[in-house]
Amino acid sequence: MKRFLYTLPGRFILFLVCLLSAALAVGCAAGAYWLAGSGFYTHTEKQLCEEAVYGRMHDDMYDIAELYLLGFSPDELARTYAADLTNLRFQLLDETGRLVWGNTDRAAEGWSRQYEFAAWEEDGQTAVTEYEYGDVEASAADEAPAEASAEASAEASEEAPDEAAASTFYVTEISGEVTGAAAYCTVRAYLEPELPVADRYRPIGKGVSLAWDLRYAVYPIGGAAALLALACCVALLRVTARRYGDEGVYPGPLSGVPFDLLLAAVALAVIAMVHWLADAYFDDYELLILLPLGLLTSGALLLGLAMTTASRVKQKNLLSNTLIWRLLRALGRLLHRLGQGVNALFGEFSVWGVVFILAALSFLELLGIGYSSDTHDVAVLWFIEKLILIPLILYLAVSLRRLQKGGQALAAGDLDYIVDTSRLIGPFRSSGDDLNSIGDGINTAVMQRLKSERLKTELITNVSHDIKTPLTSIVNYADLIGREPCDNEKITEYAAVLLRQSERLKRLIEDLVEASKAQTGNLEVELAPCDAGVFISQAGGEYEEKLRAAGLTLITSQPAGPVEIMADGRRLWRVFDNLMNNICKYSQSGTRVYLSLFQQEGPAVITFRNTSREQLNISPEELMERFVRGDSARSTEGNGLGLSIARSLTELQGGGFDVAIDGDLFKVTLTFPVLPV
Repeated sequence: MKRFLYTLPGRFILFLVCLLSAALAVGCAAGAYWLAGSGFYTHTEKQLCEEAVYGRMHDDMYDIAELYLLGFSPDELARTYAADLTNLRFQLLDETGRLVWGNTDRAAEGWSRQYEFAAWEEDGQTAVTEYEYGDVEASAADEAPAEASAEASAEASEEAPDEAAASTFYVTEISGEVTGAAAYCTVRAYLEPELPVADRYRPIGKGVSLAWDLRYAVYPIGGAAALLALACCVALLRVTARRYGDEGVYPGPLSGVPFDLLLAAVALAVIAMVHWLADAYFDDYELLILLPLGLLTSGALLLGLAMTTASRVKQKNLLSNTLIWRLLRALGRLLHRLGQGVNALFGEFSVWGVVFILAALSFLELLGIGYSSDTHDVAVLWFIEKLILIPLILYLAVSLRRLQKGGQALAAGDLDYIVDTSRLIGPFRSSGDDLNSIGDGINTAVMQRLKSERLKTELITNVSHDIKTPLTSIVNYADLIGREPCDNEKITEYAAVLLRQSERLKRLIEDLVEASKAQTGNLEVELAPCDAGVFISQAGGEYEEKLRAAGLTLITSQPAGPVEIMADGRRLWRVFDNLMNNICKYSQSGTRVYLSLFQQEGPAVITFRNTSREQLNISPEELMERFVRGDSARSTEGNGLGLSIARSLTELQGGGFDVAIDGDLFKVTLTFPVLPV
């Protein structure tokens, strides 16, 4: 399943599920808000249904009254408002309270609405006006006798037309000549509870009923949809621009489009869609289709924007791949070039540059003075200010320039440079004296350091020479003792130990002298062209038996052709010898040792890799110091000078020496410039 999500169909399914579940969550949230505002938690279902269709009931009741007051026959009413054509149940009473026409004889659930209408002639036309309206309770409407209704209608008819018109809120003018006096009527109506007829009331009533049934279910459904959308979104962003089992980044087709341009396009599209849906006129059925489509389209655009954002974050170019970033970078390059031009014209810190700036500022000030009201007085003050300010600023610029030159000379290594402080005053003179003192101090420190290094080298050389003379005698006589025939085996064993340790001491002295000379640069190096591949083959041949005895397997690799470098063959072999000896001493038995040569973008690269037997809790810098060993218990032979000597010899030949430690993996890299073919 996880592999499938990284495929194109898997991502499409994630996208679709995320989009639909997010739309469902938003719809549930909007529905919960609408339900709470519409009274679904405080009213009954019947009340809500009546409120939803209130406007349509009122329009139908007005049409019924209008047809009657304008003299249309009941057949006109029957064609539209018969009981089998509408869910509206009504009765129309004349001004005496007599039932004129209706599609029901009694209100089984009680009348929910009642309106009274009047009609009279005005300017040759007939006006129909509603002047009394209200809700009717079932008991009051059904139990009231016809006489009472007639009396109420008669009382209403006796009211003055002006007073009736004062309560009018809906008036429709009907063109055409109508004869006769003013007339009055009353219309009362209700809706069938089950809405059995498929008319325009039925979808509204069914919608209210569905919303009533789901009024509490929207919360768990919306919450589950939101959690599903969040999970799918996280999974989709995770697999975006990735392939299964591969940590590489594989951007999509929109990765080249600037991010801010894409963001602006999506924002404009969403805003335009919301504005269109909010301002355009749609009927209920169109809005029922267009609103979800608009929501899904906006969600798809935003989710696609989130995916390309995740892809750019993985590519680490979210900000760099924007038009704003490119404009800022272009502006930075322009300012940099302007700065280079100023430097080329006036120098890094030039007195002439200060003069130019002062002249420009003075000219701008002079232009401002020209537009002032009191030009003469301001010009005098400006001239006095410049007489004082310009010499002071020029003096400061000259002083800073002298100090700058002194700092640059010291930074370049010219320790004999002296800052001229004869015309400097105050803190400028103090800073110049400090710079001169720094140069003297550095000179003194360097000379002492060179003298100390020279004394150490001479000491090591002289002492090693004095030690080597008696040590040579010890080695020779120990060898002779070991060769003399003797019945006592202990004497032969002691002589062998003495010879072995004497030889070790002799090697230590030689290594110490060589390390000292190599570090101070007193070692002679004769560079000549040589093939680096020959050293790889030679190391493999000479150390094959020793590596086998240590339980190690050597694997070498090198190019088919020669790799010519400039090196001292004798010194370079000493580097190989030291590194291979370290490998034999400190590698874990039963592991592989890799010795390789390759050319990478110019220089020749030689690498030595092995797995350490001991835990390497030490940094590469410490390991290359003198007398430091990876074997902290010092249970193996060695004096801690091998890596130090190898690095010094490599650097004397113009090469690079680098040590890397990754867990138990120990790696040494040598780099040498390659001679042109």
